[in-house]
Amino acid sequence: MIENRPVVEAVGRLLWPERTRVTELDRKLAATRIEHERAEGRCPDAEVRLARVRQATTQAELDSAVAGRSGSAVPPVLEAAPRVGLAVWCLVTLADLAVYLTLGMVSGQWDEPWVLWPALGGGLLVLGLWSMRERDRRMRLGE
Repeated sequence: MIENRPVVEAVGRLLWPERTRVTELDRKLAATRIEHERAEGRCPDAEVRLARVRQATTQAELDSAVAGRSGSAVPPVLEAAPRVGLAVWCLVTLADLAVYLTLGMVSGQWDEPWVLWPALGGGLLVLGLWSMRERDRRMRLGE
C-alpha cells in the first residue's frame, strides 16, 4: 500500500495553518532564520523571538514568533474564507457535472461541455480568495 501521509500533511498545512502542529524541523528552520537575522544585525530581540519559537505549538504561532509579532497572523474570517469558497465551489461544480451528465444520458445528445465555464470561473474566485489571504498574511508578517 502506498503511504500518502506527506500529501495529507501538505494539504493540512495549506488548509489549516492555524491548527497545523509545529515539528522540530520547523522550529530549527525558524531558529536558523532568526539567528541569520541576528548575525546581520537586523534582530535586536532575537532571544525573545527564539523563546517564542520554542513555545510555539501551531504554524500560525511560529510564523508570528519568527516575524516578531505577538498577535495572530490572520483574522479568523479571512482564514476561513478560502476553505468556505473551496467547499462551495466543489459542491456547485459537482452539481453542474451531475446535471450535465444526466441531461446527456437522458437526451442522448452531448452538448458542448458548458460545465467547464462555471468550474473555471469558480476556481478563479477561490484562487483569488486564497491569494488575498496569503497576501494579507505576508503583509502582517512583514515579509
